[in-house]
Amino acid sequence: MSQKRQLAAIMFTDIVGYTTLMGKDSQKALELIRISKDIQKPLVEKHSGKWVKEMGDGAMAQFSTALDAVNCGVEIQRISRADFDGDLRIGIHLGDITVENDDVFGDGVNVASRLESIADPGGIYISESIEKAIQGQSDVQAKYLGEVKLKNVAYGVRTYALQGVGLPVPEVKNEKELSGHLIAELQRRGVLRAGVVYLILSLLLILLMPYAGSLVNIPPWFTTALFTVLIAGFPIAVYFAWNYERSPEGFVRTSSKESWQNPYKGSQRKPLTNNFIIAGMALIIAVMYIYPRFQPNLSEDGEMEAAVSIDNRTLAVIPFVDMSQEGDQEWFSDGMMEEILNHLVQIEDLKVTSRTSVMRFKGSEKSLQEIGKELGVAHILEGSVRKQGNKVRITVQLIDVESDQHIWSNTYDQNLDDVFAIQSEVAQQVASTLQAQIQPDVRARIESQPTTSTEAYNLYLQASFLRYLASDQASDSALILLEKAIEIDPEFADAWVDIGVNKIQGAAWGAIRGGMDQEDAISEVEYYIGKALEIDPNNFYAHAWLATYHLWLKWDFEFANQEFENSRKLNPGWVGNNYTDLLLASERFEEALANAMRGIQLDPLNEDTYRGKILSHYFLGQITETLKTIEIGFNANFNTPNFIMDAGRAYLYLGKYDEVVETLTNFLELFDTGSPRPLGTLAIAYYHLGRSGNTMELLAEIKQLAEKSPGGSPSFYIAMIYAQMGEIDTAFEWLDKAYQDHEIEMYWLKVEPPFEPPHNDPRWQVMLDKVGFPE
Repeated sequence: MSQKRQLAAIMFTDIVGYTTLMGKDSQKALELIRISKDIQKPLVEKHSGKWVKEMGDGAMAQFSTALDAVNCGVEIQRISRADFDGDLRIGIHLGDITVENDDVFGDGVNVASRLESIADPGGIYISESIEKAIQGQSDVQAKYLGEVKLKNVAYGVRTYALQGVGLPVPEVKNEKELSGHLIAELQRRGVLRAGVVYLILSLLLILLMPYAGSLVNIPPWFTTALFTVLIAGFPIAVYFAWNYERSPEGFVRTSSKESWQNPYKGSQRKPLTNNFIIAGMALIIAVMYIYPRFQPNLSEDGEMEAAVSIDNRTLAVIPFVDMSQEGDQEWFSDGMMEEILNHLVQIEDLKVTSRTSVMRFKGSEKSLQEIGKELGVAHILEGSVRKQGNKVRITVQLIDVESDQHIWSNTYDQNLDDVFAIQSEVAQQVASTLQAQIQPDVRARIESQPTTSTEAYNLYLQASFLRYLASDQASDSALILLEKAIEIDPEFADAWVDIGVNKIQGAAWGAIRGGMDQEDAISEVEYYIGKALEIDPNNFYAHAWLATYHLWLKWDFEFANQEFENSRKLNPGWVGNNYTDLLLASERFEEALANAMRGIQLDPLNEDTYRGKILSHYFLGQITETLKTIEIGFNANFNTPNFIMDAGRAYLYLGKYDEVVETLTNFLELFDTGSPRPLGTLAIAYYHLGRSGNTMELLAEIKQLAEKSPGGSPSFYIAMIYAQMGEIDTAFEWLDKAYQDHEIEMYWLKVEPPFEPPHNDPRWQVMLDKVGFPE
């Protein structure tokens, strides 16, 4: 007789309800045993295990590693769910065993056997020794259930249940004699982490109270109310942490099957509870508590001047008022405001609201305090302009929003030739007043003169005013003015850029934007943008549109990304909504969301920034945030075509076809953009609602657009519709046409959910490679 002791992973399996079945139908019971063995034994051998023995309906296997045992158990359950007319339960333990005459005995065997006996039908229970052994080696997650007292085992065994798709949610029954199960559930549901974060956030709010009191008048009752709310909110926070968690499908109940199959880690299931956030907030609290104790006090005579905080360096430049006698110089007053704003946004220490948001308040009767609150800024620069012949009077004043007091003001009565110096002086004076540092290269750009000709500059400002009217006629008129401007001053870089932008938009949208031929426009784009950069290599606007050109019309993602980055370096206040689109199309979803959020900070009332946020949330699987952002946009009356079309686009991705129909039918009644995007989106929604007649009508309409021009990417949307209809060959025919016509929206191809049906077709990867998507 030979004996050998060793450490091994032991797996026990048995058939649930076998004894009962044997009494009812012994033939079927025996057949189940045979099928079970046929499934299990090859898998044990596949995972380097040893089939030790069979015991009635049960079986025992031995493995040299815990990972092999776990992987084998998971695969057995997966195959059994499909091929076995019954349920298996499995127990696995890593411990000492004694091998004697090809049989196995010992503590490792006893524990594995008892774990199997309490496992749930279709489930796998493992001991703590197994759980520790597979940590970091496997994607398999195990959830702690508590410590169980097993029959004929002298000590309590800390027990875990394997978690994953198809594995059952454990039924914790009294007969399992689990101790510490409540603590285990608190850990599994993330309640302890959520409670810690709530307490840290509460402390942070309490520490911020004195700082807030120095900025705004806080009534005496507010502190008491805050403490009451924080105390009352703690059990509410615990309740939600106990019952709900975040998953790829949104928030689900922690007691549900979806929770048990949730692939997210514990810190991901409860937002704001990862270690970095907790450590970061703790560090902030430590700094807030310690730092003031090392700061010197201001002297009584006020010799020390308090620095302006970063939060107080927030600024909005609202539209200047046209004070000319005829009231016909609006283009000039708007131009002065925008040029000063463009100087200020380049100063890194300042946070300046972008033009799109401030223009909403043109002619508004709201008070400066109301405007400041809506824009989230501490200061507003307002002004008025009176232009008469070659004379100009510009009055500007910097207002503290909270106190509604003038911080600084000045009036400039100058010749028109001096207008650039006025713009530069205003920007630098505002920066000085707000104690913002201006880097030498930025100061040089601010003080530079874009053109030597006031006539060319006036034409440029008039063209800019027309461009923002966003109509084909205005765009054509603006192009004429810009061409005159560069005839007068061929070194006027900004005018060259705006002509290039006109060409880019014409090339991208074709018939939608004035019927410009795509090939003719493309041939001119690089000439005009290149000329602007030759004159002024640091023109951020030229870099931004060169990037957009290479994204839209060249599908050169790498070059476009570099140019977008160059633009941001030159102008920290640049929002970059097209950059968000590049990040989304490149599957860089986290970066896209970060850029969209940054855009909302700088341009809080710009519909396009919210458009990027909607799509970023969707591609990150944050469905609740996607719908919430759409709702915020509609509540804010974001009624531009791009926002409404992308709201409909997101609804389509989410399968909310009724919402697509409601949103886009209303859109088509309000707008005549000539774009195939709303038509294609609506056609797919109709198809899924069973309204094929409506789908075919819209498909015919888009085909008519495709005959006229590739502008707006009609072939791209025709291909998308056919893909959703399951007509894959036809879809590829239209995709080939979209590629040949160089339709702009082809850069979205890789991430567009409606194109999922042909993903397994070999032609799909060929098309992606032709377009040139990054790896």
